[in-house]
Amino acid sequence: MTSPPVESSPGTQPARACVVALEGQRFAIEVRYAREVVALEEYTIVPLAPGYLLGVANLRGAIVPLIDVRPLLGLAPAVPGREIRVLLAEADGLQIGFLIDRVQGLEPLDTPAMPEGTGGGIVSLRLPQPDGAVDLIDVHAVVAAIGAGAPA
Repeated sequence: MTSPPVESSPGTQPARACVVALEGQRFAIEVRYAREVVALEEYTIVPLAPGYLLGVANLRGAIVPLIDVRPLLGLAPAVPGREIRVLLAEADGLQIGFLIDRVQGLEPLDTPAMPEGTGGGIVSLRLPQPDGAVDLIDVHAVVAAIGAGAPA
């Protein structure tokens, strides 16, 4: 049995997701949380920070934590280079930057979704797509995980 599609508000466009690549795998974040994708050449590494906290960046006067969700997903941590690509998202009053490899595009969330039991609790659904399933990252769960000091 499959779950219903991700819902959008009545009378609005169907929900969409920004699909990104991490370690050759596809993940998505709902567009309603995504703000922009930026390339950063300067950021500050935070000493003794958990493995998922790459550092912080000053983005137009706001200090934004830069999160590498790979360790939270059970993947190997990123090896950041001189320039990093970040998907900025906002949820629960917090703006965070997700370290990504690249953006692959936008996809509608109108296909039936399957509950997901992996990803350290931060993957909420698996969205079947013609070219392979995409795991939907729950931005609220990431905010909760970093707020609780999730193990790296």
